[in-house]
Amino acid sequence: MKAPKDIYLFEDGLPGGTVDGFKSECPPDKKFKVENLFEFKRGRGDLAISAFFLGLALFFLIFFFTETGWDKRKLPQPFGTYLAHQLGLVEMEGRVPRFGRLLKQSWLIPMICLALLVPVAIWNFRASLRVYKWRQRFGLPTDMRYEFEKYGQALEYVGYFILYTLAVPILGYLLSTLILGTFLTWRLGYRSRKWIGIGFASSFAIVLVFRSFLQIKTPVSIWLYDQLPAALRGFMLTYF
Repeated sequence: MKAPKDIYLFEDGLPGGTVDGFKSECPPDKKFKVENLFEFKRGRGDLAISAFFLGLALFFLIFFFTETGWDKRKLPQPFGTYLAHQLGLVEMEGRVPRFGRLLKQSWLIPMICLALLVPVAIWNFRASLRVYKWRQRFGLPTDMRYEFEKYGQALEYVGYFILYTLAVPILGYLLSTLILGTFLTWRLGYRSRKWIGIGFASSFAIVLVFRSFLQIKTPVSIWLYDQLPAALRGFMLTYF
């Protein structure tokens, strides 16, 4: 069976995604330049992500007034004098004006963030919608399931990190790091004795650098260390 010349992952050049009955999700090896790593491209799932963040921005905007107390606030009159007083341009009681009084207001930074976030989210959603319609017009795939499956698979490694943080107070930093580093080496497909050994040695080196040398703090009470004799327990708590 003749293999296709081009196999695409996100840049869909083949409307049907098949050539001579052959279908693959594995992209060919490509040579990348450093600047290409930061190149922005809109994939199939971009529209859903853009819609989500637009909704999030509007959610923050809707609840801004109630969460900051603006819904019950009455601005004093004359408003121009009050604003000049908040900016530190004038002083109402004959004192020396102090610039920056407005910066101390708790609602100012959220207001600035929303003033930037909402327009940018709207602009990004419109641009994403244009790309989506362009794909539909030229018969390119718009199915978002592949990208979201990849996002979901990434959560697997988040779960590993959560388990790791839960294991440190029980097994200690040394044993937890050795288990995690060795397991991740195996999980990523490097399953020969050589690579398992490299994963184990790298994990042990990390413990020596961050715990033994730099003395990064870990939980004081570790269940496994509490089972050791007093002298050995103190040594493990200090260096491992």
